[in-house]
Amino acid sequence: MPRKKKKSKNINIKSTETQIASGMLLFVIALILIITPFVNQSTVVFDQVRQFFGFSSIVFGLPTLYFALNLITKGKKFKSTKQGVGLVIAAFAIATLLAIWMDPDKMSDIVELSNSGGILGREIHLFLLGIVGQFIEIIIILLILIVAFSLITDTTLEQISDLVTDSEVKPKFSLKDFFKGDQTKEEISDEKRVEELVIKTGEDEIPIETTEEKQKEIEIEQPQEEQYIENSSRQKTFDDISTDNVDSEDDMQPRAPKYTDWVFPTLDLLKEPERQSQNKDRYKKDALIIEQTLKSFGIQGKVVQIAIGPTVVRYSLSISVGTKVSKIKNLGNDLALALASQNSSVRIEAPIPGTSYIGVEIPNPMPNYVYAKDMVQKLKNEENLYELPLLLGKDITGRSIIKDLAKIPHLLVAGATGTGKSVGVNSIITGLLYTKTPDEVKFLMVDPKMVELSLYNGLPHLLNPVITDMELVSNALQWCIEEMNKRYRILKQAHVKKITEYNKQLGYSAMPYIVVIIDEMADLMLTVGTDVESKIQRLAQMGRAVGIHLILATQRPTVQVITGLIKANVPGRVAFAVATAMESRIILDQIGAETLLGNGDMLYKDNMTPKSIRIQGTFTDTKDTDSIIKFIKEQVSDDDIEYSEELTTAIEEGPTSTSGETSSERDPEFEEALNIVIAAGKASASYLQRRLRIGYNKAARLMDQLQKAGAIGPQDGSKPRDVLVSSAEQIIKASSNDFEE
Repeated sequence: MPRKKKKSKNINIKSTETQIASGMLLFVIALILIITPFVNQSTVVFDQVRQFFGFSSIVFGLPTLYFALNLITKGKKFKSTKQGVGLVIAAFAIATLLAIWMDPDKMSDIVELSNSGGILGREIHLFLLGIVGQFIEIIIILLILIVAFSLITDTTLEQISDLVTDSEVKPKFSLKDFFKGDQTKEEISDEKRVEELVIKTGEDEIPIETTEEKQKEIEIEQPQEEQYIENSSRQKTFDDISTDNVDSEDDMQPRAPKYTDWVFPTLDLLKEPERQSQNKDRYKKDALIIEQTLKSFGIQGKVVQIAIGPTVVRYSLSISVGTKVSKIKNLGNDLALALASQNSSVRIEAPIPGTSYIGVEIPNPMPNYVYAKDMVQKLKNEENLYELPLLLGKDITGRSIIKDLAKIPHLLVAGATGTGKSVGVNSIITGLLYTKTPDEVKFLMVDPKMVELSLYNGLPHLLNPVITDMELVSNALQWCIEEMNKRYRILKQAHVKKITEYNKQLGYSAMPYIVVIIDEMADLMLTVGTDVESKIQRLAQMGRAVGIHLILATQRPTVQVITGLIKANVPGRVAFAVATAMESRIILDQIGAETLLGNGDMLYKDNMTPKSIRIQGTFTDTKDTDSIIKFIKEQVSDDDIEYSEELTTAIEEGPTSTSGETSSERDPEFEEALNIVIAAGKASASYLQRRLRIGYNKAARLMDQLQKAGAIGPQDGSKPRDVLVSSAEQIIKASSNDFEE
């Protein structure tokens, strides 16, 4: 058989290499075009380029460079065809524009051509001049430049029109976007968010070897909030929701916003910050004292960083391998003695989160407190990042800490008297008043002391005047539970899972957030604790999705006030200075709050930050609060303020009649449950579950109905409740008489 002739392999340069080689050639051409007007050397290439392109060779070099870099990067960069075409169009337009100003008598002069648009620009100019005249020619060239600008920056003509007609509209393009090629707007927006998050979360710690630098606030343009675009097949209108078959009551229909022209308080209402200069030599001296003190105890350590916070200075200590961390933690009092620390307070953080250093925190001898004006100014720049912003303060590195209550979703604030707890609560309210309208957030405030929150009375943000009678709080919380259940029915009807989706579906804040603020939990728990604890627990468990959030404050952090059920459902914790380590454990489940300085110094933790963060709380002066309230009240009259009639009725009369529930308001199993507990001589929810074969929620509800009817006594720990009647007829007959009356 004849042998098959082997095909010879084509020895060709690979296509990618061809692209790169072509790109390198174009790069040289682009370089020549760009530098020609600035080179005085007379060569064949430079002379020909000057004559043909003139001074416009620079702009022709830009698209050439663009395509060259596209080939060199194998299409990974500079890949937008629109941008390349836009650069070419702009180059021709600019060449023509330069030729317009040529002296008509010197259009053939080489020097004149070199200093204008060259031969190319001259020919286009003469062509247009002969057709439409010079004035129309200029108009055409300017319009072509606008189109080219639109292609280069990926900006629509509509956006350019808005920018021209409305000076307040920000341009939606940047040089950074130019180098992104064909990236979509969503991708660019996401990358901006990542950069902002990186900048905001980076610590600005000062190495001890460097001199101290004043902190500079960097204003970063925030990404505009993405518009909510809905699928037309799933979008529900206002009429669709109000006419669904699930519920047809008026209270199920979303209400249109009332305060559409709301004006937020201005920054000039707040007190100007007072600042002290920092002494770097003092900090270096203390660093040496720390090293020497540790060395005297046989510990080799070196201070490598100094973080200067508002009221605390943290020395980052690097220790030798093999040294026990616990040994250093036990030297807190010795370090306080050596440093002559104010209040004998030294807190040791071992380790500093994210590092291999141990932090020695001492009071700053030259404190700079955190004022509300600085925090509100930063919040206004980042307003779109938070649903319910919490102004907390600044950490040890001077970084502003603003959290979102909607993500926490409930907050416990505790600390000894005079440590800044009430000021912290007022700062939180201030942040919400500066960013949320009465249509977006509503407050339900409880103030047993009658002086802390009563100044907010008359604000349109309130659902009801501040409650000062503890006997009425249980009724108010019961209304919140009923409101929560109603909101869940609305969400089910609208086929959404949470409040943000519902409001986006309607296009406005049809369902406002409700923030329940209880300023002093101790008095409440001691007065009506048994009834209130279960209601707080239920709101904390289920309130987040429908926008109901709790802020609970107390100056008595004991297990009787901050019970296990409350702690389990309130992940956000703020601990101001307390007297003992035991109280710190009750609040934070860890020690540390007993070493705080007071005056707003606090520890913060939530479900996303399991280890506490030390923060200097925001100081809001009483005059600041008065000015804000006055500013808001000037916008609305007393007649325009609408409190919730349902809440007012529930507070005054209770969710049910005080004389006992009627048979129509009780579960169908009420009478059977009554006979069971009378026959057994004891009552408990678990017992009813077994006998009636029902769930815990229904059994607990039956227990409440039996207690309100007077059939059983109150709960006494884990013991079964006492049965107070011997016959079911006593309860049924009494209820019938009440109903007839």
